[in-house]
Amino acid sequence: MPPHLHPRSRSTTSLFAASLLASLFVVGLPHVFPCPAPRRTLADSEMTVDADGQPIPRVRRRRRKDAEQFSPDDRSLAQTPMATDEEVSTFLQLEAEAAQLSHAGRECPVPKPKGILDTEIDWSTYMQQIALYLAGERDYTLIKGSTGPLVYPAAHVYSYSFLYHLTDEGRDIFFGQVLFAALYLVTLVVVLACYRQSGAPPYLLPLLVLSKRLHSIFVLRLFNDGLAAFVMWLAIWLFQKRKWAAAVTVWSVGVGIKMTLLLLAPAVAVITVLSLSLVPSIRLGVLALLVQVLLAIPFLQENPAGYASRAFELTRQFMFKWTVNWRFVGEELFLSKRFSVALLAIHLVLLVLFVAFGWLRPVQSRLPGFVQNLLTGRHRPVPLSKAYIMTTLLSSLAIGLLCARSLHYQFFAYLSWATPFLLWRAGLHPVLLYAVWVLQEWSWNTYPSTNTSSMAVVLSLVIQVFGVLANSANAFTDTRAKQAGKEHIQ
Repeated sequence: MPPHLHPRSRSTTSLFAASLLASLFVVGLPHVFPCPAPRRTLADSEMTVDADGQPIPRVRRRRRKDAEQFSPDDRSLAQTPMATDEEVSTFLQLEAEAAQLSHAGRECPVPKPKGILDTEIDWSTYMQQIALYLAGERDYTLIKGSTGPLVYPAAHVYSYSFLYHLTDEGRDIFFGQVLFAALYLVTLVVVLACYRQSGAPPYLLPLLVLSKRLHSIFVLRLFNDGLAAFVMWLAIWLFQKRKWAAAVTVWSVGVGIKMTLLLLAPAVAVITVLSLSLVPSIRLGVLALLVQVLLAIPFLQENPAGYASRAFELTRQFMFKWTVNWRFVGEELFLSKRFSVALLAIHLVLLVLFVAFGWLRPVQSRLPGFVQNLLTGRHRPVPLSKAYIMTTLLSSLAIGLLCARSLHYQFFAYLSWATPFLLWRAGLHPVLLYAVWVLQEWSWNTYPSTNTSSMAVVLSLVIQVFGVLANSANAFTDTRAKQAGKEHIQ
């Protein structure tokens, strides 16, 4: 590796700092420039925006020309009452619009000081559910909002209860967006630290700050996926630091926010078993389970079955109109049971392939021999490199997302920062790596999803998963000894 590309070189450090400053610029830029408005819409008139924050043209009512049906002699007599009715109707319409504007404020496609960006999707529902929880309701089956019941575990409730108090019971959406912008920046710092510890080349770093969809998920939509993504990357960083108990605890808390982080469970099991052997890994598994129980105690005391069925619902039926990844297969196949069973089978097969041909490379043993040594107590812990740990965790995540029953736009919070690293571990040339990243970014920014965009989503995940598997000889090679022997390059 050239000296200027070494992860600890001065140029890499400069690019690390530049990437962080660029993220600050991207997030802060909308607060500097004025709010854009359509050319034919006054700045203080009512605007309606779609799910991507784009203005929807107002439908103007045409004036009725009822007076034309009268004769010239009668027109003068009919003109006065018709004008009066029209004026009353127009006045009432303008009065209603003024009342709406007085409550809604000035709408804008970007978050602005002294304004409200009314593009939140689930925030109001979150706040309604939290209000019920704070009022004393502990039965999960009875906690509901305007868009549906509470379907996230207990840590989600505690996190948004904190935000409920900070944002004036959820009414101050703008301050909530400021908090999530800060969360985005903190998460980015953790991601950059993980990349640097793994020895990732500096040309990957700009890709970490350029995603439009990722900014939308964090800053505009206020989804809990942003918080869960932060916890996921913090757990990855702790695993790289070999803080096993802390890493498993943080990861379990992330599962308590959204169970998407369960996709990391196979990799967590493999990493802890290779590093600590079987019995300590079982202890860590019990620790993760205890964290879930402790978080859920208030709800388990009221209705344990209701909590388990709602917080960790595995049989949920997804709606075809919201899918981002499988739209091209058609609604009939998407809703069929055989499709979900096929995805589950592919998921299991891919996990076995990665365990057999990738994740076990540090022990240099085949799967049957490794299992035999593990059960007979002959397995000895092996040191794992930080790059191996991050590759294993992110590949487990990518496998789960590839085989997911349905992906929604907010799931991009987990994938966006993982993609550059996985494409690099797949051995792709930088030009091809950037091309795949652009394809994925385009597909996730297409709203609503189309057959073409959904195929692009699946294709980009296929390239990441099978690329890492095909390059497993290099992707999962433990280079800890080599990295430890390198001196710091000034």
